[in-house]
Amino acid sequence: MHKVIQETLDILDNWSSRLEGHCAQKRGEERTDYRQLVSLYIPRSELHGGDDDVLEMVVVTARNLSRSGLSFIHSKNLRSENIIVGLGQDKKDRIYLQSKIVRRRQVHNDLWEFGVQFTGRAIM
Repeated sequence: MHKVIQETLDILDNWSSRLEGHCAQKRGEERTDYRQLVSLYIPRSELHGGDDDVLEMVVVTARNLSRSGLSFIHSKNLRSENIIVGLGQDKKDRIYLQSKIVRRRQVHNDLWEFGVQFTGRAIM
């Protein structure tokens, strides 16, 4: 994992542990640390302009995972609301989930943290 990404994840975890019990969590499910690379499939127009019907894969680093959603960090602010998340390193065993970005915020080291809510299975 890239040093800046790891540093940012550590800072976010530190803040989360300090604020635990002081802030309401929107996710009703228990979160588990999930420091894995995750594939996102977003409209090509988000990255290069052009066709919204064509999806392009972007690899991001996940922060945590629950039954209902995922948190990840990325170097850019993604404007898309609906994306597909691919969980699993092995492409043949990967699980694809329709997801909605419900939270985005700029965090440390010029990175962005996103929260997505899983809305259903996706077929790829």
